[in-house]
This record gives sequence, structure tokens and C-alpha cells, in this order.
Amino acid sequence: MARHPYSPEERRQIFARFIAAANQIMEEKGADAVTIRQVAELAGYKSSTLYHYFTDLDHLIMYASMKYLREYNERLAIYIRELKDPYLRFRSIWEFFCDSAFRHPEAFHRLFFGRYRDDLEEVIRVYYEIFPDELGAMDDVVLDMLHHGSILKRNMSILKPLVENGMVPADQMEIWNEIIVHCFRVLLEEKILYGDQLDSTKLIEKHQTYISALMERK
Repeated sequence: MARHPYSPEERRQIFARFIAAANQIMEEKGADAVTIRQVAELAGYKSSTLYHYFTDLDHLIMYASMKYLREYNERLAIYIRELKDPYLRFRSIWEFFCDSAFRHPEAFHRLFFGRYRDDLEEVIRVYYEIFPDELGAMDDVVLDMLHHGSILKRNMSILKPLVENGMVPADQMEIWNEIIVHCFRVLLEEKILYGDQLDSTKLIEKHQTYISALMERK
């Protein structure tokens, strides 16, 4: 006799178990050690069941990598709560983002520059439907960024206040946006390539220097 279809709540629970299993393997052995078979076994299901929820291994690891983005969002919401100056908020957001990204460079590269980068907005939406409690008490700026998957759109949302106060020329906003994001990507890929040989603090400082040079403010 065929099993009755899973209810929506059962599907959410299964989805969450697959993500948790992938997280566990990533934490213990790294993303390269994650396999469909191991995740399915750890979650207590068949590999074929996993494919009802995820397109492939990269898609699964994309969801598992959301853990690190969530941790960044939680830390950021606390830190910028008292920062009202748009420029200081902009710099602080990037400082925190770089700090989190350089701690988990492969995960952040997969999220924002990987195969499923164009699906990140949908991944974020589904992830927080599965784990709604993880939203917590987010700052409005952080919540706004959560609506954007593209890193260019995320940065644009925090760059706009600097246009409004005259620090960023409106006609140059898009190119400045691309420059800041490109500089981050270069540093992130250097961190992936050289790992602990590169001091993350110095990489963060370098990105902050790029922002200062671009905006001609120290």
C-alpha cells in the first residue's frame, strides 16, 4: 500500500531535517564533504526523497549555507540599532558582512556568486517559511535586505540613503554599487584561494579603505 501524501507540516519538517543534516556535515567536514547519500542517511530518509525537495547537491548546500547568512543578520541587527548616520550604517553593514563572509568564504561565495545565485531571493523566502523563528527582531534595514537575493540589489538598498544626503551622486549610484560589490568579490575569492594565509581583519580593512577612497571620506 502506498504511503499517504505528506502534509504541508510534514514536508516542512522533512525539508528542515535535510538542511540540518547538511549543516552538520558542513560544520564537521566542510562543504566539499557533503553528499546526497550522507545527508539522506543522517536525516533518516532515502536519497530519492531528498530530490523531491532539492534540485541537486548544490541546491541543498545553498539552503544549508543560509545558516551563516542568518547569523550575520542577527549580529548586524543588534550592532546597527543605534547607528543613525547613513554613512556609518553603510560602512558598519559592510564591515559585518565582510567579517561573516571571510569566516565562511565558500558558503558566502556559493550564496551570492554561485550556480544558484539568481535563486537566492526564493531561497531566502522559503528558508524563513521553514524557520520563521529565526527572523527574530530585525532592523528595518536588515529586513529590507532580506527581500533581495542579488548582492547588487542588497547593496543598492543601503546605498540609496547616501544618495539622498548627497554623499553619492545619483547618476553614479549604479557604477559605485558595482565597484563596491566587485571589490568584495575579489577579496572573497582571494580568501577562498589562500585561506588562513590571509588575515581576514586586513581584508576587511582593505574593503573599508576602498569605500573611503570611493566616497573621498576618511
